[in-house]
Amino acid sequence: MIRRTKDYIKITNLEIYAYHGVLAEEKQKGQVFFVNLKLYMPLRKPGLSDALADAVNYDEVCSLVVDVFTKESYDLIEKAAEKTVEALLNAFPVLEAVELELRKPDAPITCAPEDVSVNIYREWHKVYLSIGSNHENALGYLDEACKQIEASPYIRGLRKSSIIQTKPYGPVVQPDFQNGCVAFETYMEPEELLGFLNQIEADLKRERVLRWGPRTIDLDILFYDDLVYNSEILTIPHIDMQNRMFVLEPLFELCPYFRHPILGKSVEQMLAELRQK
Repeated sequence: MIRRTKDYIKITNLEIYAYHGVLAEEKQKGQVFFVNLKLYMPLRKPGLSDALADAVNYDEVCSLVVDVFTKESYDLIEKAAEKTVEALLNAFPVLEAVELELRKPDAPITCAPEDVSVNIYREWHKVYLSIGSNHENALGYLDEACKQIEASPYIRGLRKSSIIQTKPYGPVVQPDFQNGCVAFETYMEPEELLGFLNQIEADLKRERVLRWGPRTIDLDILFYDDLVYNSEILTIPHIDMQNRMFVLEPLFELCPYFRHPILGKSVEQMLAELRQK
């Protein structure tokens, strides 16, 4: 993955009394927890400007952690940690990543270890999608899909390309498509993101009956940082994007110099080569 900075702010042993745990006694009596944070952000700018506006306010960070951590009671400290990191990433746009250690020293364990903790790391990832529809209300479907993407608390900074009309790709006779691309940042993992996009397609009545057939909405992951990923359900980068004009033309508007991590070619180069064929 891409982490844009190695700089971080460290907050150690923030003590919070809360009511997380599986046992009824833990939820009733509560116990002390300790939170350790690493907040990854570029520190060069605040280091030069000496301006709080270019940094993060440590008091606001700690207050938010305490508020989120005590607002609800969870069975698992993994859940409490996840909700806390989500809140930090969404509240402070300058943060590129958050690492959190949540310690539970009084965990009710028979063999009585000195400490129990969970550690999680979440960072924003840059994603590019291809979007398309050839339904009679294609623009409406594309707009609704973008609204649902943008509404997710795990996504920020949605940008959209122009929409272009293109001929269908593949052997099936069908109406022309409206195609475009979108870019955003997310801290969802690749297959988690795929599931989220598939749910949007399902909500918008996408039916996977005929390959290359007509559809109300099509959402394909093109790039996820510079990740090369292959599983039974997902391949990144998109396996055929370099041969699809309806992908490269709108993608060029968003990231002309982004390089395909396998082909080593920029979007601009792939588009120029495809136009020459």
